[in-house]
Parts: sequence; C-alpha cells; structure tokens
Amino acid sequence: MLLLYPTSGKPLKPGSKLICLLLLFIFCLPAWAQSPLLTPDVPDRHQPIYADTSQALSGFPFRTLSPEQPGFVRTAALAAAGAGLWAATYAFLDEPLQQLSQSSRSTTTNAIARTVEPLGRPSNAVSIAGALAVGGLLLKKQKLQRAGLIGMGSVMASAVATNALKNTFHRHRPSATAENHVFDGMVRDNDNTSLPSSHTATAFALATSVATAYKGHKWVPPVAYGVASLVGLSRIHDNAHWATDVVAGAAVGYFTAKGVTYLYDVVNQKLNIRKQRLLLAPQVGLKSGGLNATLVF
Repeated sequence: MLLLYPTSGKPLKPGSKLICLLLLFIFCLPAWAQSPLLTPDVPDRHQPIYADTSQALSGFPFRTLSPEQPGFVRTAALAAAGAGLWAATYAFLDEPLQQLSQSSRSTTTNAIARTVEPLGRPSNAVSIAGALAVGGLLLKKQKLQRAGLIGMGSVMASAVATNALKNTFHRHRPSATAENHVFDGMVRDNDNTSLPSSHTATAFALATSVATAYKGHKWVPPVAYGVASLVGLSRIHDNAHWATDVVAGAAVGYFTAKGVTYLYDVVNQKLNIRKQRLLLAPQVGLKSGGLNATLVF
C-alpha cells in the first residue's frame, strides 16, 4: 500500500499514479490466485472415488456447491477487470468526474440523492435484510429467507472490511481537497476515510445477496444492482467520495456477499449430510442487528 502515497507526506505526481497501481496489481495477483474463495476445489489424489452418490457427497462435501460459486477463471477475470477499471478511473477520471458531478447538481438530483442515500447506511441495510429474513420465515419462502440471512451477514462483514481499508489508506475526501491522490496512510486519529465508500459497499453487499438468491428471476438482479449503483452515484453527487471510492466499495460489497453466500451454502450442506438443522432467527433493533443461531440434532 505504500506505493499509493510517499513517506514524505507529499502527494504523488499524476503521471506516476497509474504505474504505481499497475505494479501493486501485479504484486497482489499471485495472492489473489491463492485465495480460498478463488481457488477451485481439487480432490485429494489419495481420496478413493466412490460410485455411490451419497458416499461421494460424504467424501467431498463441497462438490455440489459448484453451481453456486463462480469458477476460478471467471472470478480471477472479474477481479482483474475490476482492478483495471479502478486504476484507469484513478489515473484519468476521478477529478473530471468530481468536477462534472458538482457542476451538474440540480434540485432533481439532490432529491434523488437524498432518497437513495439512506439505503447505504449499514443500520438500515441490516434492518431491510432482517425484514426479508422474517418475511421469508413467516411466508415459508426459502429464497427470501436465504436472501435476508445472507444479506445481514454480508452487510456486517462488508462493514468490517470497509473500516479496515479506511484505516489503512486514510484518503482525503473530494470535499477536502481538489486532488484525488492525497493519502495519509496508516496513521492514528485521522478523519480522512474516503476509500472505500461504506455506503456503496453496504448497498452492493445487500444487492448481491438478493441477486444471488433470485438469480433465476430476470428482473431481480438488475433492479438490485441498479439501486445499489444509485447509492454509489449519490455519494459522488454529494461530493463525499471519489469515483474510485465508489468502485472499491462496490467490489468490497460484491465479493463479501459472494464469500458469505459460499460459507452459508457450505454450512447448510454439511448440516444436511449429517441430518442436522441450523435455525437462524434475526434480531433487529433500532441501532443494531444480529442473529440467533440454534443447532438441532
């Protein structure tokens, strides 16, 4: 991360920003390739192959999850494309987009931003996800309940990841500086927390959870991701974040939700194999949310 800001405290020259980011991407790519979420399940060569399906499931509990998780090539390509988009936006588009958004503000855009902005607050997103889980439980709609439970976990996990990244970069917001490449780095007691956008990460975590649960419905994923995108655009419109903050937040929310979905399916499959049930009851308050888990043998 030191490539993004010099130790002397002076901002990088605009011409060197893209080179630094490309070098960072090259050095980080091997670590991404070894990530458990990206590496496909490879069977042990000493593991016997069973002809019976039930025996095969007991030997390989993760095998039936392949339809729910993206393949290694697809996920790696998506991560590479996202990194390339982020680098290009950081080098060439951050400041022009910030200037364009501020010069194009109107009464209508202000009203739209005020309407969608609350959807990116973690407390509101957890409440929405909890309502989906309760509704699915009462209506006996498995997909709805799954979307709500995964949504709650995804929002909470994305909040942890977002806070960690904010405290790592300490990037200055566009409302505080006209230059997008000013970072303070890992310092304490710093209020510059522009990267990534927490609102966008929260919105995309919830949207990805819903879109994944209802991926067979043509209109649900576009609507979910469309609303999440509006939340991200509202943060640029309000001059609270750079465009790259929004792109990074969308990536955090998306991959966090995919990871939580994978873990949720793994746990469910193991419980089904062992004929156990995990009962989850969401607990939603005015300022907090949580889950009550009960394992039934």
